[in-house]
Amino acid sequence: MVGIKSYGAYIPKLRLNRELIAKGWDIPGAPGTIAVANYDEDSLTMGVEAAADCLIGFDPAEVGGVFFASTSAPYAEKSAATLIATVLDTKPDIYTVDFANSLRASTQALGAALDAAQVGKAENIIVTSGETRVAEPISTWEQTLGDGAGAVMVGSGEGVIAEYLGSLSIKDEIIYTWRRSEKDHMVREFNPRVAQSFGYQKHMVAGIKAAMEKFDLTPDKVARAVYSAPDFRSHGGVAKRCGFDPASGQVQDALFAFVGGTGTAQPLMMLAGALQSGLKEGDIILLAHYADGVDVLVFRATAALEKLPSRRAISGFLASQIPLESFARFLRYRGIAEVPMPEDTGTPVQMWRDSREVYSLHGSKCNQCGLVRFPMERVCSRCKSRDDFTEIPLTRKGKVFTYIHDNLYVNAEMPTTLAVVDLEGGGRVFLMMTDRKVDEVDIGMEVELTFRKIHEGNHYNNYFWKCRPVR
Repeated sequence: MVGIKSYGAYIPKLRLNRELIAKGWDIPGAPGTIAVANYDEDSLTMGVEAAADCLIGFDPAEVGGVFFASTSAPYAEKSAATLIATVLDTKPDIYTVDFANSLRASTQALGAALDAAQVGKAENIIVTSGETRVAEPISTWEQTLGDGAGAVMVGSGEGVIAEYLGSLSIKDEIIYTWRRSEKDHMVREFNPRVAQSFGYQKHMVAGIKAAMEKFDLTPDKVARAVYSAPDFRSHGGVAKRCGFDPASGQVQDALFAFVGGTGTAQPLMMLAGALQSGLKEGDIILLAHYADGVDVLVFRATAALEKLPSRRAISGFLASQIPLESFARFLRYRGIAEVPMPEDTGTPVQMWRDSREVYSLHGSKCNQCGLVRFPMERVCSRCKSRDDFTEIPLTRKGKVFTYIHDNLYVNAEMPTTLAVVDLEGGGRVFLMMTDRKVDEVDIGMEVELTFRKIHEGNHYNNYFWKCRPVR
């Protein structure tokens, strides 16, 4: 049996009220909020978060592959999947692939992972997708697009929680939304009414109906219809034309009200929401995603779903949020309003040399006295033994030992909160704190580590760990 073995998701903590966007431009506004990635987050770091959520209850050493899908990846020429696999602390001999260019990249990655599992090429493949698309100011997309990430683990055997029954794809060549490589920072769109009617709705409905016919399904046999959409109205229109009943809970929430449209990540996030919602053994899940065509994948829930350890996924991260009360900060985080920052530098050689510490968060444990240290050191600061230690992965939770709010260091989020954290299981680390309210930081508060972007230096992104209050 091949299918999905686990799922996870991530939603940034910051939420921007759509009325604040409307007020900023003096235009009509829509209700609800959009999720906004913090200044130190991008599609890669959010993909890490979703994958880590997906790995709850699993050993990273069991992962046989990492696939990453995004149209807003931090690099146009460098693998994000390999970095994500390194941060997750997987074994070296795994299968890593990046999927890009189309908003359908996530379902294409999921299909490729299922194919790889079926032929035995890899087992326990993490498929993760993160998105931070930028909309043009004073456009409909500005109040529609949100940030987030989703992930699933694909494999075979008794641990499969949703058995894969098959798939169907239909191509559609139409210019709907696009960005030109190295020329466009923001999403472009032309004649959305034509594109939605003759592109999205036409092919999404055709694809879903063709898949139901292929797998001998009628609308009433589908326990959960999980399909993406560009907006509220289009999502409801597909349900009506396919015979689904949104009022009964048959149609999975597309997350527009409090998160926004998350592009490539949307189908995996919606799928995580469906798998978290209490589906029973035998329930049929229909997953469909449109962009330059439509992919439809069909799954059947198994008894293993109820045994999967709980995770934050959609409901957990939705419940944890901070309002972003500054429209100017939103424009800054989106790269629309440029604010000069101090020039920081880095060296790829150092990052390569220290990757196990910087990315995988490994420390040293003295074989003589048991002291855990970070970064790793050759001479134990307690018992003075030399070159007698074991490299170990550090836990990613702890408590604040001490902290300071630095108002001198120029940062996108002033003041810069710096904390010394005592990790569970040993080890003391010095980190920036993010996603916090300044007046809530205190000694002894519980924190968790999160992989974030520190700065850009020498024309590449410098990533490291920060701490944040437990979400």
